[in-house]
Amino acid sequence: MTDPTKILIRMPNWLGDLMMATAFCRAVLERFPEATVDLIVRKGFEGLPLPHRGTLLPFDRELTKAGDFGAELANRGYQRIYVLPPSFSSAWMAWRSGIPERIGYSGDGRRWLLRPAIRTAWQPRTRHLVEEYLHLLSPQDSKTLLVFPQLELSEEWVSEQLRGLPALPKRFIALAPGAIYGPAKQWPEVYYHEVAAQLAQKWNESILILGTPADHASGEKIAHGLSGVENWCGRSNLPQLVALLSRAKLLLSNDSGSMHIMAALQRPQLAIFGSTSPTWTRPLNPHARFLYRAEPCSPCFDRTCQFSHTNCLISIQPADALQELENMLV
Repeated sequence: MTDPTKILIRMPNWLGDLMMATAFCRAVLERFPEATVDLIVRKGFEGLPLPHRGTLLPFDRELTKAGDFGAELANRGYQRIYVLPPSFSSAWMAWRSGIPERIGYSGDGRRWLLRPAIRTAWQPRTRHLVEEYLHLLSPQDSKTLLVFPQLELSEEWVSEQLRGLPALPKRFIALAPGAIYGPAKQWPEVYYHEVAAQLAQKWNESILILGTPADHASGEKIAHGLSGVENWCGRSNLPQLVALLSRAKLLLSNDSGSMHIMAALQRPQLAIFGSTSPTWTRPLNPHARFLYRAEPCSPCFDRTCQFSHTNCLISIQPADALQELENMLV
């Protein structure tokens, strides 16, 4: 079979999944070094330096139906599309595009939309999501060569994103206490406060709390009464967040989009896992560590704890995180 010369990748909608999918993009670029590789990304992600060899195509599902967007791609000469999201609408978009090869996983009633539709030989969420993506490149192989997620940033790009923001401390540790998915992934604010206090007082570290406007109130609680701890939640857009994390010496976060950005930057990080599973979404980063305390109900993947206790998070004490962080700071 002749290698495709024009490839399209339908990228995931969640920020964390998008970051993990950079591994797949890198693998495609390496596998097909002469091919154009365009990406369909959720509106708002087009400003990110994602690995590609062509164009980023923003898709705004609030303005355009998936099928209509797909139909607009019909005459662009693509020979192959990889459909990474597991949703029906993503496969429907691919089918409406008329691209001859539409490669993705079966499920959610979309088998007839894909050509070929790949069946998994493993139970859901028992392999890392990056491995799941990479398996689409060689579905006939039983083993997948692991490629790490990666964002390559130029100093010029970083400086451009930071222009207009307040001056940064020369060295700082970042905290990212948010998780859009839900509270079952969020380590308690009082725990973050205690860790921030110890890092600022014992280690004389500057601390920036990063996140969206929705995280601002949480950031205020964490920073309250602490010298050297600043709440930056809501101050930055997404490209600026990437640039800020690239300058941080270390990140403490939940299993979140920020966690996966730091992993793709391959910077030091400590991640706290709650309702989700490190087996499926741990940060693939040689400089990453994570803490996880499995309960009998773990992993539930719930947004909100069905038992109203979040013991999987509460059982990870600030002292546990501080021990890991101090080992990383030495």
